[in-house]
Amino acid sequence: MEKFIETTGDTRDAAIEAALKQLGMDRDDVSVEVLDNGKKGFLGIGATPARVRVTYEVPDEPVKKAEPVHITVEKPAKPHRAEKPAKEEKPAAKPQKLSITDEDDTPRLVKAAPADFVPEKLEVERPPRRERPRRERGGRRDRRPREERPITPSVPKERELIPVSEECMKKAEQLATDFVTGLLEKMGVEGEVKTLPQVECDQLRLEISGPDMGPIIGRRGDTLDAIQYLGSLVLNNALDEHVRLSVNTENYREKRAESLERLARKMAMKVVKSHRSMTLEPMNPYERRIIHAALQDFNGVTTYSTGTEPGRRVVIAPDNSFRSRS
Repeated sequence: MEKFIETTGDTRDAAIEAALKQLGMDRDDVSVEVLDNGKKGFLGIGATPARVRVTYEVPDEPVKKAEPVHITVEKPAKPHRAEKPAKEEKPAAKPQKLSITDEDDTPRLVKAAPADFVPEKLEVERPPRRERPRRERGGRRDRRPREERPITPSVPKERELIPVSEECMKKAEQLATDFVTGLLEKMGVEGEVKTLPQVECDQLRLEISGPDMGPIIGRRGDTLDAIQYLGSLVLNNALDEHVRLSVNTENYREKRAESLERLARKMAMKVVKSHRSMTLEPMNPYERRIIHAALQDFNGVTTYSTGTEPGRRVVIAPDNSFRSRS
């Protein structure tokens, strides 16, 4: 059984955190719908708080069986009816005599039929019934079948890998390491940047390690994604070849991917059960690709993206084509 609460805060994130603190749940266990992003106003005038609706699931309460109630109904006694006098039997009618004339006009007497005589029924052939054409009711329109809007599922496309030369990769490694190290110093975070073994021919992987990597990860990896994005801009502006940069710390990327896959399967089960579409929170292209890939072979649902960046979301919808096949 699903329930929801609405909370407010100075910002959307503050309202979400207030709801999670009130429920005592994690972010992955609830579904958030932003009702109002709020306004800061001018010098505090005209400011409105942000308002969100957080939906969560609770176990169904057992239904108590109603105790049977016995009701005794006394039927009223029927009034005695006065006995009707027996009908007087009518005397049998005497047979009447009929006078019939023969062909030679000689009258003769014939006994009439008794009173209880019943003649045999004669079968009469009736003409076939004419079928009248049905009249069409005026002003009634034929209902057209409801047309279902086609849903184009989003399937993660296979990216074409373009090999990068060894000289260009070494130059990219030096540029990315110096940029991220200088960024950590500006942020006042103690950390060390290392290069991980190359997995794909066009990808450079960096690992940041240190005593406290919380500020580097940020909320849901926002800061880590920003560092990766800025580093990619530096490499693409300085190099002739395209190099993809991946920045990770404390194995966050793998943990985040597992959490998104669990969330995708959980929401897909709800969609199959309720036959209603569900929209997830805004995600970056990397996280949306994880959702699409996790539900690509999930029977009964399809996924597609809607909206514009940075508020683009993944929609999990019932797969009507699968229901028709089954």
